[in-house]
Amino acid sequence: MDEQELLRRLREAFKMESAERLASLSTRLMELEKTENTEQGQEILEVIYREAHSLKGAARAVNLTEIEAISQSMEGVFGAMKRQEITLSSTVFDTMHEVVSFIENILATEQQSAGKDEVSAILQQLENLHAGQTSQTKPSPAAEPPAANDAAKQIKDTMSPLLREQTGKQALAEADSGAKPGTATKESSDKPHQKLEPAVENPHLGNRVRISTDRLDRLLLKAEEMIAVKLSLSQEVNELKKLCHIFEHWHKKWTRKNALLRRYRKELSIEREQGDTKSAEIQKFLDWNRDFINSMHKDIRSLTKTAELNQRFFDRKINYFLEEMKSVIMLPCTTLFAPFPRMVRELGRSQDKEIDLDLQGAEIEIDRRILEELKDPLIHLLRNCVDHGVENPEERRMLNKPARGRIFLHINQIEGGKVEITLGDDGHGIDPDMVRKSAVKRGLITAEDAARLTEKEAQGLIFHSGMSTASSLSKISGRGLGMAIFLERVEKLGGQLDFASIPGKGSSFTVCLPLSLATFRGTLVQVAGQLFLAPSSHLVAVLHVNAATIRTVENKATITYDGEPLSLAGLADTLHMNKPGIRKESNKIQVMVLGTSKRRIGFEVDEVLAEQEVLFQELGKQLLRVKNFAGAT
Repeated sequence: MDEQELLRRLREAFKMESAERLASLSTRLMELEKTENTEQGQEILEVIYREAHSLKGAARAVNLTEIEAISQSMEGVFGAMKRQEITLSSTVFDTMHEVVSFIENILATEQQSAGKDEVSAILQQLENLHAGQTSQTKPSPAAEPPAANDAAKQIKDTMSPLLREQTGKQALAEADSGAKPGTATKESSDKPHQKLEPAVENPHLGNRVRISTDRLDRLLLKAEEMIAVKLSLSQEVNELKKLCHIFEHWHKKWTRKNALLRRYRKELSIEREQGDTKSAEIQKFLDWNRDFINSMHKDIRSLTKTAELNQRFFDRKINYFLEEMKSVIMLPCTTLFAPFPRMVRELGRSQDKEIDLDLQGAEIEIDRRILEELKDPLIHLLRNCVDHGVENPEERRMLNKPARGRIFLHINQIEGGKVEITLGDDGHGIDPDMVRKSAVKRGLITAEDAARLTEKEAQGLIFHSGMSTASSLSKISGRGLGMAIFLERVEKLGGQLDFASIPGKGSSFTVCLPLSLATFRGTLVQVAGQLFLAPSSHLVAVLHVNAATIRTVENKATITYDGEPLSLAGLADTLHMNKPGIRKESNKIQVMVLGTSKRRIGFEVDEVLAEQEVLFQELGKQLLRVKNFAGAT
């Protein structure tokens, strides 16, 4: 490995670790701003100080001098805070958050560098903050960069075990042999190295290694293919059981016919008063045939029992393997929600609003793919809460509310392998009259239909694309797309969305989602002699309906469900099958009710059979025009 490749690998590892350190810095700064306990504040400051110190050392090791300089200046400010030489204020926290964001932006660039003027401006802000409020202690002198031939030792001393693990033993071995990452100035002989404290370890990391998410996704896909093996074994066991039933049926038939034949032989022998040689030979063959088939039946029963044992064994192993693979791609919600407190603070400050974010349940683990899909919609919802929901302090005081607004984001794990995410605020709430007027103005609904809507139905219009009650556009929201995208994303993930809003009191949105998307659970139904799977996540109920209760409303068949009319369609017709569905009883039909957050519909089927886990495959580009089918298994 040459010098440049070594440096590239080290910087890539540094980028990943520093992202976690910066997230920790941001979170701790938010905690420090809220705390009123001096002792607790000192503990938080100690963690912040160490994080900045570790970031400085790691940046120095990979020769990122800009980040090193900013981190060192930031470390000096935190040191002054520890010594209570700087009075903590909103301005101080604004500056420190700006510095953290600036470093994040540097890391996001390909060169991991910024313009000299921008870096100088940030350093000047930190220097002004330190010098303007520090009277007794001078800033700590900057330590010199490490000598080039000391690079490997400095890397080992300053980078955390996680970073060393990422770069690997090979990189360190080559560094020991003389590799020199970057360009570094020589250390003065009369100035020893500044002794660095051990890196502050993230308690959530433990003994972990970093693996590409693409590799994990491919591995999970291969693991899910084991479901096909599981289903194949189950099918083979069922076929063996059918053979056993056939033999048992044959044995019953044979026993009855054999008894009849024996009576016939006896009667025939009495009539002739002599032995019937031919019938005796036939009887002998039949007895041999009986013994032979009974032996086969016994072997098949033994084989079936063995196959059942093997099936149960492999079921347990495959299920365990799949669950372990699912857990690999599960991440704590904090990986998604960590930036939210700072974002809410900055958005609130930009609108002269004081807002606290109450975050609970961030330690609950959810499928990484779900977190990625939810990130943007949740950010939009948070922006809505800040922009449209929470009032400014003066207005809140007039409404007898606390001056500081409250936004809450709570995550709870519920039964059935699902998670419930609730996000809301204590602000304006959704005004149904304003929503009605806006919907009519935008042509989404007529004035007559709007007048007939209940309060919650009117509030639910916010989920229509293009619907917004904002009087003007802002940098934050007002375009009328976010809520529609939010609902669409939730339903795509197999979840359901509900909301509650009281005008003047606030609003809340509750999302119920599966913890994992690893496999597809479907409800097996029979229609016109064929089998189909409907997504269990959208199955609301299975009903036995009297055909006489079916009514026609606006040329559409309907039934009554939960006291309300429910549209009814034949699944055979919906799937454009040539054969109609088969009703076993003329006066009874089976109805499968499927639903999303917004609507429900009933489908007439021949029979609802069972629920099962399957390996789901999309149809592909060649079958894009096939309607109403999501895939095959």
